[in-house]
Amino acid sequence: MDPNRSDDPSGNDSAQWPAGPMLAYGTFGTRTPAGRRYHLRAGLALAAMLVFMMGGALARHAIPAAGAIAAITPGVAFAYIGWEFRRYLQSLDELARRIQLESIAWTYLSGLALGMLLGGVGVVYRWQLNPGWLIVLEPVRACWLYFVARRYQ
Repeated sequence: MDPNRSDDPSGNDSAQWPAGPMLAYGTFGTRTPAGRRYHLRAGLALAAMLVFMMGGALARHAIPAAGAIAAITPGVAFAYIGWEFRRYLQSLDELARRIQLESIAWTYLSGLALGMLLGGVGVVYRWQLNPGWLIVLEPVRACWLYFVARRYQ
C-alpha cells in the first residue's frame, strides 16, 4: 500500500492538490461526479445568462418585459451557480471543504478591502462604481484557493 495515497472524496489521489483546476476554475477539478456536475451546471448557467441578456437587450424595444429579464438574469444565474457550488462543497471531504471555505473567507476580505478602496476613490472623484468589477473576485478566489491549498501539502 502506498503511504502517500489517500482515498478522499475530493477526487485527489494524493496530498498534491491539482494546480490547474484550482487556478482555472476555483475547484479541485472534475474527477468526481460532484465536480463534473458543478462544472457542467455552472457552464450551462453562464451560457443561459449570455443568451437571456443578449436576447433581452435586443428585444427590449419590442417587448417591454425583455429589459427587466435582461436586468435580473445575472443575479439569477449567479444565485444558481452559488447554489450548485454549495452542493459541490457538501460533497468534499473535511480538509478540501476547509480549504475552499478559507479561500472564500480570504476572497471576501480582499473584496471588502478593494470595494472600500474603490468606493473611497469614487466618493472623492465622483466616480460611478460599476458592480461588474465584482467578477474580478472569482480569479482572486482561485488564487487564494491555490495559496491556501499549498499550506496543506
